Amino acid sequence: MRIKDKKDFNAGLMFISFGALFLIIAGGVPGIASLPGYSMGSAVRMGPAYFPTVLGGMLAALGLIILIRGLTIEGPPPNITHWRPLLFILSSVILFGFLVQPAGIIIASVVCVLVCAFGGHEFYWKEQLLEAAILAASVVAIFSYGLGLPFKLWPWSF
Repeated sequence: MRIKDKKDFNAGLMFISFGALFLIIAGGVPGIASLPGYSMGSAVRMGPAYFPTVLGGMLAALGLIILIRGLTIEGPPPNITHWRPLLFILSSVILFGFLVQPAGIIIASVVCVLVCAFGGHEFYWKEQLLEAAILAASVVAIFSYGLGLPFKLWPWSF
């Protein structure tokens, strides 16, 4: 059997893998040990394992459809992977997670925008600082004041 579209084939394998992992962790696969305390429940009274099991099954089914498409329909060759944007965007999200508690949500948001912007083709300090300020103000307005979530705004605030 020949792979006709490598992108779809690889994406299908990835979706099937993640879906199977969610199914196994949530306990949706009989005979395989899952995390303790996850009961499935029923459609009327859903347990904590119900939603991840359904989503994992749907993700695996979608992966199977994409994998079959990669085996049957001819597609373009894969593009080269641009590692710089990928690494900067991923590291900005990880850095945000590490900074949000000790530094506060305002500084974490600004750092996230600035680090993420280094992954682009062009970087202009004025534009990025303006974008970071707008995002930080929006985050504070939505999450702290609008939703009332107890985020620490600054490192010195409680």
